[in-house]
Amino acid sequence: MTSKIGFLKSNLQDTFPRGVRRVARAIVEIVNASSKNNQTLICLDDKKIPNSRPLSLSFDPLNDWLKSNPLTLPQKPGYPFSIAGLKKIVRMLIPPIFYPLIKTLIFILKTFILNLRNLISKTTKKIASNISSDIQLPKEIVALSELDAVIAFEPFNDIWMLPVENCKALAVGWFYDAVPKRIHEGENWNPDLFDTFVSLMALRANHIFCDSKSAESDLHYFFPASLGKTSVIHLGHDIERFEKRLSDSDATKTLRDAGIDPVIPYFLFVGTVEPRKNITGILLAAQRLRQIKPDVSFQIVLIGQIPGQHEIRRMIKETNATLPVHALEYLPDNQISTFMNRAKGFVFPSKWEGFGIPNLEAMTSETILITSELGPMPEVCGEHALYCDPYDHTSIAMQMLKCLEMPKEERAQRLKAAKLHASQYTWKKAAGEMMNTVNQLLEARKKS
Repeated sequence: MTSKIGFLKSNLQDTFPRGVRRVARAIVEIVNASSKNNQTLICLDDKKIPNSRPLSLSFDPLNDWLKSNPLTLPQKPGYPFSIAGLKKIVRMLIPPIFYPLIKTLIFILKTFILNLRNLISKTTKKIASNISSDIQLPKEIVALSELDAVIAFEPFNDIWMLPVENCKALAVGWFYDAVPKRIHEGENWNPDLFDTFVSLMALRANHIFCDSKSAESDLHYFFPASLGKTSVIHLGHDIERFEKRLSDSDATKTLRDAGIDPVIPYFLFVGTVEPRKNITGILLAAQRLRQIKPDVSFQIVLIGQIPGQHEIRRMIKETNATLPVHALEYLPDNQISTFMNRAKGFVFPSKWEGFGIPNLEAMTSETILITSELGPMPEVCGEHALYCDPYDHTSIAMQMLKCLEMPKEERAQRLKAAKLHASQYTWKKAAGEMMNTVNQLLEARKKS
């Protein structure tokens, strides 16, 4: 008997270099490529899920949808223009006396756009209703009761707001980390929203995949409704993409173009520059290392977006007074791999993660890894990393010093063993484990 399995479109559309949606896309592409004849895979449009009886969704065949929506990461990714930034510019350029007029104009513009959209919608429906009944339109709606399983890769999917536990379909979720429960990251942090959605997923999902034993433990602790219906699937990483590097001449030119002296050793961080990634810890460690070894030259290179982190920008400026600090935007993977490969060490002292894909990318790129001793890092990296206390910048500094003073022979042995270890973590393996578990759950359901 054929199994109908649905995936949600909102999980698969993204052009950001990192994140949950890249994970979902990588796994789903593997699942789609290796799907069997007894599986029908479909892509569900969950932008507006009607709470009807039966619950229904519009859909496309997964293979067709993936072909028409290829995942193409930009060479230099663009990011949405910040509303907060726009407001600051307006406040700087326009006197407060004009604010009421601006608000009125914005309201009028919004009303006009809304009315225009309604008019277009009504006209489209009227044209559709005039189409001859002899012309058969393709089926675009599927009831959840027609599916055997639906897999949601994010806890924030609206599907968890619906009573999916009453449907025939097996509802499968993913849980990556409990960062909002463990760390507070400022005024924009919204742990209440996290609590609401993860609580619903824990209650309504038939099964939840966790990307590490650490994440599974957190899910059980903070959301006890999940007990008895979880399993761990370690994530993969893009091995081939992070094995590709620039030639020596191109690599040297790229470093020089970024303002980095290719002769002076440097420590590298790659990722979104946010408080929990502990960039301040790296910079404080660099300052401490400078105090311990004032005669040793080294640089700090940070690759990633810095979304309005004023404290981090201040720390970068302060550290730059004593040693070179280079803050770069995201780069193509072959350039990042080159930066990693040439780094003295990759420093990733995150205060909490669910899995830590950048650590695997660093191992594949053949650089010494310095990472946090907390959370899933020891679980994923094993004996192939130098571990530090992320809350102690002296601990980070001492591991950086160990990198600088490591004998060539030991370094070569470590790099070889770490790369072999990282090669075990593939998207194909993660996708296979997910589908094997889903199929087992479906078989058990049929028998019961």
